[in-house]
Amino acid sequence: VDRQIADDQRRMLLLALLAIGASSLLLWWLNRRFIVRPVEALIVGTRKVAEGDLNTLLAADARDELGDLARAFNAMTRRLAEAQQQLTQADKLASVGRLAAGVAHEINNPLTGVLTYSSFLLKRTKDQPELQEDLKVIVRETLRSRESVKSLLDFARQSVPKKSKADVNEIVARA
Repeated sequence: VDRQIADDQRRMLLLALLAIGASSLLLWWLNRRFIVRPVEALIVGTRKVAEGDLNTLLAADARDELGDLARAFNAMTRRLAEAQQQLTQADKLASVGRLAAGVAHEINNPLTGVLTYSSFLLKRTKDQPELQEDLKVIVRETLRSRESVKSLLDFARQSVPKKSKADVNEIVARA
């Protein structure tokens, strides 16, 4: 009877160790499958985004907290990509504005010379009506070109938008 009890105790101990080992192995596998791998994928994705790859997306199939985190990560990378695209577009527009300002200044200098000289000639040719008519056209068109250049400079100049009341009828009439 003592031998039978000792054998049963050894078998129970062996079965308990096997059950503990099998449970531990199952828990390790479940932990690895549902926690460690998704967290590792999130870390890899985060590193890719930190390196500038905003096209990184994570698998967000799970319906748990880690799945929610992956979906939030994907939404964040999409918003970052959109923001980066908007910044690039804004930078391009700023470059175009600087270019326009430079071109406007380069055009404005000769226009000022033409306007000054044609106005001076207009005053000196009061007794020559056919020449005065041509000079008036030159002055008028130079002033018109100067206004276009001024509008270009105003467009290129960065300013804070201001809200103000406006007469819609006047705006439509000007348009």
